[in-house]
Amino acid sequence: MAGDLRFTTIQQLQLLPEDQRVPALRKRPESQWFDRKSARVKPRELADAMVAFANAEGGLIAVGIWGSAIEGTGPDERVHNGWRQAGRDFARPPVPAHFEVVPCVNERGGADRLLIIEIEASEHVHENVRGEVLLRIGDENRRLGPTEVQELHYDKGGTFFDGTPAAGAARDDLDPNLIDQFLRSVGGRQRPDDALLARGLLVRSRGQLLPTVAGTLTLGSDPQRFLPEARVRLLRYQGSVRETGERSNVVSDVQGDGALRDQILFARRTLRRWLGAAIRLGPSGRFRRTTLIPEKVWLEAIVNAVVHRSYSIGGDHIRVSLFADRLEVESPGRLPGLVRIETIRSTRFARNPRVARAVLEFGFGRELGEGVDRMFEEMEQAGLPDPVYRQGPASVTVALLMDPIGARMRRLLPQGSERFVEFVLGTERVTTAQAKELLGVSVNTARRYLTALAGAGYLQHESKSARDPHGYWRLTTGTNDPTGR
Repeated sequence: MAGDLRFTTIQQLQLLPEDQRVPALRKRPESQWFDRKSARVKPRELADAMVAFANAEGGLIAVGIWGSAIEGTGPDERVHNGWRQAGRDFARPPVPAHFEVVPCVNERGGADRLLIIEIEASEHVHENVRGEVLLRIGDENRRLGPTEVQELHYDKGGTFFDGTPAAGAARDDLDPNLIDQFLRSVGGRQRPDDALLARGLLVRSRGQLLPTVAGTLTLGSDPQRFLPEARVRLLRYQGSVRETGERSNVVSDVQGDGALRDQILFARRTLRRWLGAAIRLGPSGRFRRTTLIPEKVWLEAIVNAVVHRSYSIGGDHIRVSLFADRLEVESPGRLPGLVRIETIRSTRFARNPRVARAVLEFGFGRELGEGVDRMFEEMEQAGLPDPVYRQGPASVTVALLMDPIGARMRRLLPQGSERFVEFVLGTERVTTAQAKELLGVSVNTARRYLTALAGAGYLQHESKSARDPHGYWRLTTGTNDPTGR
């Protein structure tokens, strides 16, 4: 594979043939893990980028490339020393970094060199000399506000679990076939152990090579032996409400074990069978057969759960629950503090950076973290409501509504009404007080929206009198909505 564009460390870059390194650095898009800087960059400015990478997931900075032009960095060692000291002179605490000089031919045809800087994800929160805390998000370095800085301090405590050795696991516990498939997917000429060390899937400890939590999860032959709850459970329910005990309405209950890639593939095969079919107009202008919820959406939801769940929380697993009107994906662990439900489309903070990279290199997920945003776009194109995220005490759930009635109801409601629609479709009833809370409006305004939905045929008011305290609004199947199909 010529010019692998997925390198994220100097060691990975060195695995490429020498004649491919500079072209790969020039062609690779700037991203969560890669940035380019002109040879004119000042050490203080370079330190800002180093701080942003250290506070996020680490990555590489290539100095001496501007746009697609190979400027080179010139022969002045004082300039190079200024860049090498930038993380110490202009960051607090200092940002440790590794440096590599890569020979090149500059745009003027002369022999020159590039400076490659590798920054690891840090256990600390770093700031520049102006007291600003920056975070790498996508291809930008974003300055954080005081509340976000405080939350970043909190998040740093649990970010590195996937890079620690998996308790009790040995190098032989990795699956040779999975390793071969992984190496083929990442390309380059490399020895297996070097490639896995470069990606944080192996670590040297007391003279031994041991698989990390990320390595065990992505390449282990039996990850559940060391991380028993690292699995995906798929449940299929009859109806729209989860019943328990004697009224239990579970009709299918299966588990996906093995490495994360196998869990994702198992979930995809199962949901392709469980979800009903729909015919939709595709990007090419031709109609195509797909599932009721677009596969790109529910597969991205499962990949996100597998990548971002908290593996340090024992005793729980990912649950994928299919109801008559929706699909729910629940993963252990709350959203990292920097990611809020209202900003989930634009904010990224990886709890398991090594897992995220490995899953990406296996061909799942999106590098720039735009997968969530794409989920919203795909649902809108399919005429379905936006994904609905909610956070509990120790988990995050995304609900994907498959009933187009929900989309039509939202046309009569204010922006941000997804939780109200999901609640009504799930419970098939709602009180005025519940509508007030779910919509975030006054009682009178909530009653006005409920009346509009009733007039369109979506709800029917059930009460014994005008002042009946037990009155509620019941979901109906008919519709008088002129905007409906």
